[in-house]
Amino acid sequence: MQRAPGAGTELAAPPGLAADPLVAAVTEAAVRVLRPEAERTAEEGVPAAHLELLADCGAYGLIGYEPPPEGGLTPRQVAREVHEVLAAVDPSTWFVWTQHVPLAKALLAADGPVGAALREEWLPAPAGGARRATAGFAFLRHPRPPVTAERVPGGWRLSGRAPWVTGWELADSLFVGAVTTSDEVVLALVDRVADGGMTAVAGAPLWAMGGTHTASVELRDVHVPDARVLGREPRADWIRAYDLENADAQPAVFGQLRATADFLLASPPYEDLGLRVARRAAGLRARAYGLRDELAPGEGTAERLALRAASLDLAVRAAATCVAVAGGRAIQYGHTAGRLSREAQFHLIQAQTTSLRTETARLMLEDL
Repeated sequence: MQRAPGAGTELAAPPGLAADPLVAAVTEAAVRVLRPEAERTAEEGVPAAHLELLADCGAYGLIGYEPPPEGGLTPRQVAREVHEVLAAVDPSTWFVWTQHVPLAKALLAADGPVGAALREEWLPAPAGGARRATAGFAFLRHPRPPVTAERVPGGWRLSGRAPWVTGWELADSLFVGAVTTSDEVVLALVDRVADGGMTAVAGAPLWAMGGTHTASVELRDVHVPDARVLGREPRADWIRAYDLENADAQPAVFGQLRATADFLLASPPYEDLGLRVARRAAGLRARAYGLRDELAPGEGTAERLALRAASLDLAVRAAATCVAVAGGRAIQYGHTAGRLSREAQFHLIQAQTTSLRTETARLMLEDL
């Protein structure tokens, strides 16, 4: 097999983790198929064949995956490695693929008869990749969320524009959030084809992650029955939980750092820089994952935010170093260094919160 992301550095997966059946299958597919096409994918867009490949190797079944007991691994360790590998070799495909995760988590967490019925009907197909889901709900943090939910007999009527829906052209269903007149959040599952009333609206092209089929989606009086509502709670509670969830450093950023370390390792005479990036990133990763594993949600939030900001700062600086090393060629679309730099900037805003924005800005300019 070709070299896995971060091989030969402190960011490499330990042998036991690399040997897990799901990790091994995803890594093989990623380095054999996705990595060679990464520049083309970033420019031309993620093809459906890439998502079918990930379905075939089991990546869509990551949520709910139980590693073989003899390996001594936890599901969380496997999930992190899969996200790191995919984000390292092909961030565009990773970001489209990962859009199914919020729906899968919500289906597994849903309780009562409605939750059980939804799991039985909707979970097997997304878990196997037979149906692909995307999501749109981060905008619920805005002072005036752009998608509203109106109570109607037997369900809800959704109206408005979801500003960022990734993988829209490749998705079968949408897990979407809306806000009621009483400032409650309604999280619902919408069938893109059967329910109708949804249209992609052209927007300005993205200068980073432009191959992710990200669109603004207009919802015009889309009816969602109560049987497809997966969550309802005060918006203040939802925002609090969202902010706590996203205080932690994201595995995808460490995947990005694996990619920049690999680039520097392959750029003589800058190999030592690659090893130093990997060493620093591995230290941040160990601390960040340790906090997530050892502390309850809501504990150690300041340190979690500091570690996430530090990983973002390192990712941006390491990617900028790749541009400096490559020289003028990096400015051209299709060059790996330029792509890495754009993708590092993307991680600054992905799953961003007010607290994270403040901490990242402070850290990046703390020497001024």
